[in-house]
Formats: sequence, structure tokens, C-alpha cells
Amino acid sequence: MENQSQNTQQLERNDAEDIKKILIKYLRYWPVFILSAIIFITSAFIYLRYTPNVYQTNAKIKVLKDQGGIDMTGFQGSSPLIDLSKVNLDNEAEILKSRRLAENVIQNLGLQTAFYSQGTIKSFLIWDEETPFEIIWNLDTNKSTPQFELTILNDTEFKIFEPESDFKGTFQFGDLIEFEDYSFRVLTKENRDLEETSKEKLFKFSHTGLDRAVSALSAKVNVENVGERSEILRVSMNGENKNRNEAIINNLIFQFNKDGVDDNRKIAEQTEDFALERLEFLYEELDTVETNLVDFKKGSNIVTIEATATELFTKNTEAEAEAFRVENQLLLVEALKERLDKMNDFELLPANFGLDDGELNAGLEKYNDLVLKRQRILVSSTEQSMVIQEINKTLLNLKQSILRSIDAYQTGLEISKRRIDRKESETRSNINVLPEKEKRIREITRQQLVKERLYVFLLQKREEAALSSAVMSDIAKVVDYAYTNPTPVSPKSQIVLLGSFLLSLILPFGVLYIKFLLNTKINDKDEIKSFLPNIPIAGEIPLLNKNQENLIRKNSTDSLAESFRILRTNLNFMGLNNEGSKVIFVTSTMKGEGKTFASVNLAATISTTRSKCLLIGADLRNPQIHSFLNVNKNRAGLSKYLYDENTTIEELIIHKPLKDFNLDVVLSGDIPPNPSELLVGNRFEEFIKEVEKEYDYIIVDTAPTILVTDTLLISKYADITLYTIRANYTDIQLLEHLKEISDSKKLLNIGIIFNGVQNSGAYAYNYGYGYGYQTDTMAKRNRLKFWQ
Repeated sequence: MENQSQNTQQLERNDAEDIKKILIKYLRYWPVFILSAIIFITSAFIYLRYTPNVYQTNAKIKVLKDQGGIDMTGFQGSSPLIDLSKVNLDNEAEILKSRRLAENVIQNLGLQTAFYSQGTIKSFLIWDEETPFEIIWNLDTNKSTPQFELTILNDTEFKIFEPESDFKGTFQFGDLIEFEDYSFRVLTKENRDLEETSKEKLFKFSHTGLDRAVSALSAKVNVENVGERSEILRVSMNGENKNRNEAIINNLIFQFNKDGVDDNRKIAEQTEDFALERLEFLYEELDTVETNLVDFKKGSNIVTIEATATELFTKNTEAEAEAFRVENQLLLVEALKERLDKMNDFELLPANFGLDDGELNAGLEKYNDLVLKRQRILVSSTEQSMVIQEINKTLLNLKQSILRSIDAYQTGLEISKRRIDRKESETRSNINVLPEKEKRIREITRQQLVKERLYVFLLQKREEAALSSAVMSDIAKVVDYAYTNPTPVSPKSQIVLLGSFLLSLILPFGVLYIKFLLNTKINDKDEIKSFLPNIPIAGEIPLLNKNQENLIRKNSTDSLAESFRILRTNLNFMGLNNEGSKVIFVTSTMKGEGKTFASVNLAATISTTRSKCLLIGADLRNPQIHSFLNVNKNRAGLSKYLYDENTTIEELIIHKPLKDFNLDVVLSGDIPPNPSELLVGNRFEEFIKEVEKEYDYIIVDTAPTILVTDTLLISKYADITLYTIRANYTDIQLLEHLKEISDSKKLLNIGIIFNGVQNSGAYAYNYGYGYGYQTDTMAKRNRLKFWQ
């Protein structure tokens, strides 16, 4: 856990160091950032100073509900036939933004002509009272004109100029000015004198085609709902001139209201015409329905359904009662007749048992009286008496008379029954068809009622439509008339300044980022350390100025001399502090990385320590030491020793070509055709062994390693190999070559000389040389830095 915590802390420190390095990398270009900030912020101030302000103008209107269509609320429980009472704000917003209304506004306010007042740099849009004159055009409304420049000379004259065609002239107000295929007049506004401020002032004006003007205005106007449940619309637009914005929005609201009022008036007129047309038609239909009702009642013998029904049910009840009575009488008659047939002569007959025939009841009563009389007489007389015989004869005749009366009565009852049945059947038939007649009457009555109500309703609507056409209410209520916020919406000074400041930082940062991203060269030693962590950097050599000499001087304290002193000191930590000669090879990956420059100056620096130093030119293919020492390049050198066994070393040594330096030099000599074969032979080994006897330090300038194998063939003779890498010159991909050489042990005890480090910029050489530090003090500090 402790190790893990330490690792985490180490990673955090590394991340912080990486961020710090990145910041320093960019901050070294701080003059670029400051210059960029000055340019952008100055540009922003100029932009804000000469860019016309754009203001936002707002107005609010409430769209009033409109009971559109034909209102049918005159009928109970009904609603409007076409209910448009709910306001659809989206539709109203589209109407406000329509090209039709925009065209009306443009024509009403004369927006096709735009006027500008020329300022110091920028022209400014002016409007209405700000313009001292007006233009009367004689051209097609869809035609656009170029911009004219007008300067008022005095109260009666002005001069005009058109830059594109170079048309110009001096005219008086009211003159007809003909230009190309159209003409126009410039007039002073009525009841307005030209102010002194208008004279000699430059004005500009032009005419825009109607279609283009409508499109431009429609695009500027914005309409939106104030809230989801609100019936209020906010109308806004942006423009340079406050008064012009307010005039446009107020007129747009006026045109919107006028358009709605005109639509409602047209609806009212159409409603009135429709009502008149329907009234004529309904009058005829209503007369027809009423006539049909009268004819149906006459044909059906009906006054009203209720009275007829009461009458029919009464008759049916009476008929049923009469039928019941007749049936009872028939039953009684049949019972009486059956009784007479079964009874003996001279018995009493039933009487007063409900017969309605008075004659029959009288006959029965008379018959019973005679029977009772006969019985009384028989009490004192016999059957053979004349009185009894006479009574018997009378009774028999009376009985026959009763039977005849019964038959007659029965026949009469049967006739009455049949008549009652027919009457009852007819009444029931009339009752059964009564619902159909009632339904028919109701249908006719309903038609009559609907048409009557509709007729009355249309009469009322005709009057309402006529009244509405004469007096029409607004469709919109202005909540807030056009108001312009005094703070411009564009340009926003704070945003512009902040944006320009951010852009002044982002742009150079982006350029530097792309520069760093596309830069494949080695820029600083951290890139070398990250790629080659196991190879130490022995020294860093600053980039020379154009006028700076490439060879150090004795006792010099400039950055170049100090850097080589540090390199000399660091070599002691790479194994050169042992006794005996120290052989140092100086090589590079390719030509131009400064290995010869490093070799010469390192040798010169070492020679100042009272040590004998020999500089050998072992780059047999491209020797360059002579150019630093100003000696003859054709002098015999190492190449002659290698192929000529009779040549001695002493013949080749140039003693102290640089005064003040204890330095001897052996040049490369003539360029041989086979350098590799010469170096691989025994002569080079013999040469090194011989010079080691005489010199403390031997500096060997060898060939680059990537193109030829010369250096690799003789690398075993080196105590230290200094590999030169040049800042902003050596490609970072070439480090792979050095890594391969190091891993394969083709070069031993390698140390890197980082050459050409810049004194300023992102990769500045910032050790502080030239401030009078003692060599030993600097060596101590940089020894510590080296091993860190």
C-alpha cells in the first residue's frame, strides 16, 4: 500500500511537471500572445466604434376571440355552426409574418426607398424626419436601383452622383432626373426648410424591388407566443434605426388589425347576403309545410291528436259497455227461453231479473198475475170451471205471446251486437293508425317549427350582419406599442471585447499547437530523455548568433564557452577520470548536426586545462576541421597514414594551430576511394596507440553513422562516444537509429551532445551563462543538473 501511494504521488508529480512544461513551452512565445491581444482588441474597438448599432424593438398584442361563422345559439342547446372562438396563435403569427401584410407595410411606409447619412467612415440608416428630402420614383415596383449619392448645395439645388456608372450632375429640387430606363424627382418635404446641418452633407439613397423588400422585411420580423396559455403575441424586429423599427411594427399591427377587420366585414356582408337568400327560400318552404299540415288534418279528419285520441277512446269505451250489456241481455233471454221450454203450463215465470225490454217484462208480469189469480181461484173451484178454463186459455195465449216477444227481443239484441262489433272494430282501427298519423303530424310540425325558427333566426342575423358591417370592432388589442430597448443587441461590446481577447489567445495557441504538432524535429532535451532514457545528455550547446564566431576563445565567459566547459566537466562522470589517455569519439546521425563544430570546440576547451589534446579528423568522406582552423585542407592527414606505411605520425601533426590553446591537430587528408577498408585495417589501431602515448585527451571527429559504417568499425577504440544531435534539425525518428546502436552495443559509453539549443523561444537555452559565474561553480551546479 505504501509503495502504491508513493507511485501515485510520483505520477501526480510527473503530471504536474508535464503540465508545467507545456505551459512554459507556450509562454516562451509570450510576445506573440501580447501582440495578438493588442491587434485583436484594437480591431474590436475599431469595430465597435464604426459598426452601426442594431436595436431590438418589441410590441405585444392580444388577439381577441372571434365568434366566427354563423352563430346558431338562437336554438336551444345548439352551438355555433362553425366555431372559431378558440384563438390559434400559430395561425395569427403566420399572418403577421405573411408577405401580404409585409407588402402593405412597405407600400404604406415607403420602405422601398432607403436613406443613409454618410459618417466619417460608415453610412447610417436614417428615417422620416431625419431625411430632409423625399424621392418620387417613376419605375417598375420590382426594379432595384443602384445607390445614389446626394449633396444639398442650398435651398434649391443639389448635386447627385452614381459611382457605378459615373453619372453625376447638379439639379434643382423638383427636376426630373432620368437615369437608364427609369426616372425620379427629388423633392423637399412639405412645410420643412432645409437645415444648415443638411447642407454640404452627403446622403445616399436607393430603391429596392418590392419582392426583395418584402423578403427582407419578412425575415426580420419575429412573432412568438408570450406563454403557452397566453393569448398574447410578441412582435419584434432588429434594425439600425429605432424610429424606423417602431414605425414598421406599429404599422404591421395596424395592417394586421385592418386585415382582420376587413375579413370580418366581408364575413358580415357574406352572412347578410346568405341570410337574404335563405330567407327567400325558407319562406317558400315554410308555406309548403303549413299547407301540407292543413291538407293532412283535413284528410285524416283530425283537429288535434289529443282531442281525436280522447274521442276515439271514449267511443271505444262506450261500445265495449254497450256490447257487454247486449251480451248480458242475450244470456238472460236465452236463459228465460230455456226456462219457458222446460217449465210446465201455468207455472210462475222469473220476472225482474234484468231484461231491458219493457214489453216483455210487462208480458211476464201479466202472465205471473194470471197464474197467481188462477191459483187463488182453484182454491175454491175446480179445473173444469169456466173461469179456470178461460184463464187457462188466456195463459196459453199469453205464453205464446211472451215467446214471440222473447224471439223478437233476441233478434234485436243480435242485430245490436253485430252493429256494436262493427263500431268497436272501426274505433280500434282508428286507434291503431293514430300513432302513424301522430308521427306524420309531428314530422310536419317539426319541419314547420325548424323552418319557423330558422326563418326568425335569419331575420335576426340579417340585421346583426348589417349592423356588424356598419360598425366593426378590432380583432387585436395592443398591449404594448412598439418600444425599442436603448441597449443595442448588436454589436455587444462586452461579448466582442471578450471574444476578441479569447480569440487573441486561441489563435496563436492554435498556430503554435499546429506548429508543434507538425514539427517532427527534436526541439528540447526532454524529447531525447523520453525516447532514450538510458543515454545521458553530456552537454547542451547553444545556437550561435549570426555574427558570433563558431570557435571559442580562451577565458571567454559567453554561453558557448560555458556550455563546452560543462561538457568537459560532465565527461568526468562518464569514466574519463581514470589515469591514461582518454579517447573521445564525436559522431552524429547525419551531416549538418555539428559534430565537427563540437569536436573542435571540445578539444579547444579540454586543452585549456593544461592537458595535451589531439584533435583527429577521422571523417574521411567529408572532412571539415580545416574550415574551423583556417589551415590548408590539402595537407597530408590520417588517410595518408592509413594507406602509406612509410608515413609517420609526426609528419601529420599540426602543432598548435590555435594560439592560446595546447591543441594539436591531425587532419583527415585526401579523400580516399575506400575509407571503410582503410579504417578497418591495423594502421588505425596503431595510430591510436601511438598518439595515446603522447596526449592526455584524443578527440576523434568521425563520420555520421546512418549512411556509412566508418564510425562503427572503429568504435571499439573509444572510451566515450559523444553523439551529436542538433535542435530543430535532427528528425525525432532518427532517435530510433541511435537507440538501435545503443541497444546492440555498436557504440560504447554513449553520451549525447544536444547542439543548437535556442537562446529564446519555446526551447530556449536558459542556463544563465554570461553572468560572471566561476567555471568551477557552474560546473558544480551543472554536475548536479546532469545527474538529475
